[in-house]
Amino acid sequence: MPTEVILPRVDMDMAEGRISRWYVENGASVAKGQPIFEIETDKAAMEVEAPASGVIRDLATTLDTPLPVGSTVAWIDAEGEAARAEPSPASQTATKPAAPARAPATKAGISPGSRADKVAGEASPRATPLARRLARDNGIDLASVAGSGPKGRVQAADITAATPSRAETRSMPAAAPASGGELNRQWLRQGEGTPLVLLHGFGGDLNAWRLFLATVRPQCPVLGIDLPGHGGSAARPMIGFDDMVSAVAETLRAERLDAVHLAGHSLGGAVATVLAGREGSAARSLFLVAPAGLGPDINGAFISGFLRARSAASLAPWMRLLASDPTALGSAFVEATLRQRQAESAQEGLEQVSARLFPDGTQAFDVRPILEHLAIPVKLVFGSDDRIIPARHSQGLPGQVAVHLFAGIGHMPHFEARDQVARLARELMRSA
Repeated sequence: MPTEVILPRVDMDMAEGRISRWYVENGASVAKGQPIFEIETDKAAMEVEAPASGVIRDLATTLDTPLPVGSTVAWIDAEGEAARAEPSPASQTATKPAAPARAPATKAGISPGSRADKVAGEASPRATPLARRLARDNGIDLASVAGSGPKGRVQAADITAATPSRAETRSMPAAAPASGGELNRQWLRQGEGTPLVLLHGFGGDLNAWRLFLATVRPQCPVLGIDLPGHGGSAARPMIGFDDMVSAVAETLRAERLDAVHLAGHSLGGAVATVLAGREGSAARSLFLVAPAGLGPDINGAFISGFLRARSAASLAPWMRLLASDPTALGSAFVEATLRQRQAESAQEGLEQVSARLFPDGTQAFDVRPILEHLAIPVKLVFGSDDRIIPARHSQGLPGQVAVHLFAGIGHMPHFEARDQVARLARELMRSA
């Protein structure tokens, strides 16, 4: 009997959500517990797993459309079970006001830190989620690839080495893995024009931008990068702040991007600023959200508590310091952060970053002088109630830097004032 896949309730007050991407296509074989789509709500983005094993069909392929909780978004037939000729009435109403198409769903990669590599069965080779996605997209048998990761785990770089070269396309960039000194990265959106490059803050990863992107809805390609010590780049060794910047620069060179819009939150903002100030920089605009590197102060207790936390119960109180509104970051956000922390090398990587960049609760790097000499449009967004980096660090900046201070907002303006911050980001990219 077919198994119904429904849009789940991921927050107590959730009434509707949006499917931001599917990890599978119509007719694909899925395993119970395998992430099959990503859901975005007003508070968080998270993966939804297959409720059963079998062949998935009748996917609700209309993305970023509000759907009520409990909507049927797909069906899973048991292996060998004949699929019905027409979708059920429940499936036809899943995407109200738009009905699901029977064409294949939009391809999308599995985000770093997901558990897809753990649920494919005991006979499945050990591999990172990104490596699995690349292998699938390039028709490569994972069993034929020698893994270079811990315990022979297949890494994205191993798939890259086994993949024949292919023509590049700027309008629809392909997901790109880390290799050598490059960092893990993923094209989060397709589009035309100058790409937008996103750099996350301390303790996050490239997936931290997904909810914000659902609001910005950029028309250009969007590239997310995991900083050293974070996400899919957790095992990448880091000597210091300059080394972190150089690793991002090397990754951008590998993508052969001759022009980019740079955006960074917190630590990522400091990295983006240095990149924009380098000679021959490809940056055409710089968007900074609660950036680090403008003063020595930082909440050392938050960093220590964040690193010590090993459960949702111990992590949640520290995560609440990120936002002025305690409901802005829901339980799904905390759980997603905890899952990312539990990945191999993640804890060690974050501790290394903390020790080198924030010794004794101090920011050991300064990017303020760079802003004096930038000739590109720059916008800086801060929350007046930021409890991680003091909002006063936004004072005394050069007159050509547009500073936007949001009253009653914390360290995550792009979550708490998402519509306003998204509008500022769109304005900046248009001005460039």
